[in-house]
Amino acid sequence: MKKVNNIDILKFKENDSITLYGWVSNIRKMGQISFVDFRDRTGFVQLIFSDKINFSKESVLKVQGILNKRKSPNLNMPTGNYEINVQNYEILSISEELPFEIKDDLNAKEDTKLKHRYLDLRRPKMYSNLWLRHNILRSSREFFHTNGFIEVETPNLSKSTPEGARDFLVPTRIDNKFFALPQSPQLYKQLLMISGFERYFQVARAFRDEDMRKDRQPEFTQLDVEMSFVDEDDLFLMMENLWSNIMEVVGYKINSPFERMSFNFAMDNYGCDKPDLRFDLKLLEVTDLFKNTKSDIFQRESIKMLKVDHAISSKEAKILEETAFQNNAKKVIFIKVTDSKFNENSLNLIIKKELNEIIKKYNISNSTLIFVADNYATTIQSLGSIRTKANEIFSYANEDEYKFVWIIDWPLFEMVDGNISSMHHAFTHPTKETIKFLDKEPLKVMARAYDLVLNGYELSSGSIRIHDPVLQTKIFNILKLSTEQIKNQFGFFIEAFKYGVPPHGGISFGVDRIIMILSKSKSIRDVIAFPKNANGIDVMSESPSIVSNEQLKDYKIEQKK
Repeated sequence: MKKVNNIDILKFKENDSITLYGWVSNIRKMGQISFVDFRDRTGFVQLIFSDKINFSKESVLKVQGILNKRKSPNLNMPTGNYEINVQNYEILSISEELPFEIKDDLNAKEDTKLKHRYLDLRRPKMYSNLWLRHNILRSSREFFHTNGFIEVETPNLSKSTPEGARDFLVPTRIDNKFFALPQSPQLYKQLLMISGFERYFQVARAFRDEDMRKDRQPEFTQLDVEMSFVDEDDLFLMMENLWSNIMEVVGYKINSPFERMSFNFAMDNYGCDKPDLRFDLKLLEVTDLFKNTKSDIFQRESIKMLKVDHAISSKEAKILEETAFQNNAKKVIFIKVTDSKFNENSLNLIIKKELNEIIKKYNISNSTLIFVADNYATTIQSLGSIRTKANEIFSYANEDEYKFVWIIDWPLFEMVDGNISSMHHAFTHPTKETIKFLDKEPLKVMARAYDLVLNGYELSSGSIRIHDPVLQTKIFNILKLSTEQIKNQFGFFIEAFKYGVPPHGGISFGVDRIIMILSKSKSIRDVIAFPKNANGIDVMSESPSIVSNEQLKDYKIEQKK
C-alpha cells in the first residue's frame, strides 16, 4: 500500500493500490454510487464509493483504493484520465455546514471570506496565488545568492523617523519611550553598506499607518536591495536581470533594457508618474490653439485633451467626469467628432475655429475629445485619472502583456502645504548637474532617483544615496530639521558617516503588488495569506482589540473615555 499525493497517481499503473489523504471537495450521487472530487495540495482526483457514505463536503479522509482509467475523461484536470475505486476509507475529521462554497467563482462578501480565511485559502485560485508568491521569492533568493548578495534581517522594533506616512508606535515600559515598526529598512540597509557588506537583500516586513486601498495594506512585504560602488546603470542592469528571472516563473520572456522615461515627460504625456504603456493614449497639448479664444472656459493656464477613437456614451462620460472631479478638476468638456465634423452647439460654435485647427492638426475623423482647462497640475492630474479610468471601462490594455519602464530624473524636492519636502526621501543624492542650486534654488535640484513601473503600477522605488555627511546635513537643513531633530531622529546614522561611507544605492520592490499583477488578481488581499480588510481590520482574529487595564498599566498608559 502506497501513500501518494493526488498528482502522483499519474506515475502508477492501472489496478495499483493507492492510499490518499485530503479533503472532500464535491459529492455527486447516482443511486448507491457516490462520485467524490477529492482535493489535496497538488490538485483533484475522482473517487468512486460503491457503498453509502456518511461524510460532508470539506471533511478530511484517508482513502485506500484501486487506480482505474475513466470511461469519460475530464480534460480539465491533470488526473482526469483516472479515478480511484475506494475499498476502505477513514474519516479523519467531519466538516460542519460551510459559510460559503469552496470555489473560485465565489460571490460571498469579502468580510465573510476574511472571517473564515482558512476556508477561503482552500480555493484553487488562492492556493495558486500563494504558491506563485513562494516560487517568485524562491527564484529571487536564488538570483541574489548567485550574484554575491547577503541576506540580512533588520529590526522590526526600531526608531520613529519621518518617512512620509504615520508610524505604528510600540509602547515600552520605559517612561515615555516608544519603538516604531519600520516603514522600510532604509537606515539599516545603508548602515550595512557602511559596514562593508556591499551587496545586501532582504524579504522585509514593513508597516505604514495609512488609508487602505486595493493595493495597500498596513503591513506588507518588501524585496529590499542595496549595493555599494554602483551607479544607476549598474543597478538597472542587475534589477532587469532579476526581473528576467521572475518572469520566467510565470512563463513570460521579457525584453531588456527597459524603456527609460523622465518624470516630467511621464507627467506631461500621461498625467501620472506610473503610466500604463500597454495602450497609446496620451495627453495632447492644445493650450496655444486657445490663446485667443473667446470662451471663458478655455481661458486658462493649461489646456490638454485626450483623443478617444470611439464614441463615449453619456453614462460613460459621467463616470469619467466624476473621476476627474475627484482629482480636482472643475469642468470636463466632451466633444464628439464624426467624419471630421462636430455638433454645432453653443460652446462648440464659440470655439469653432479652435476645434477645426485641432481636427486638422491631429487628423481626427471619428473620436471623442475630452478637454480639461485649469492650472497645469490640475489639468494633467485630472486628465491622467480619466486615462486610467477609461482603460478600466474600455479595456484598452492587453492583459497578457507586460510593459516595464524606469521613471527617472525626479525632482529632489517638492512643496507640500507651503513647505519644502523630499520627493523620495532625505537620503537621495542630487544630480551632479543640479547640485549647484541647493543653497539658493533647491526646487531646481534633480534627484538620482528612479521608480520601476509595470502596467500602471509602481513596482519599486529607489535612489543613489548620499554618502557625504556634510551634504546629508545640508539636506536636513533645507528640510528645516533642527539640530535637535537631526540628533534625536538620525544621530546614530550621522555618527556612522564619520567612519568611511562607500557610494551606494538601492531599491525596494513591493512583493504583494508584484504577485497581485502577475497572478492577475484584483487586490493585494488575494495574495497575502492573512490580510486586513478595507478598513485595516483583521476580521478573523477580531483585531485590533481591547486590552486590559492591567496591561496598559505596565506601559503607564491611560485610555480616554
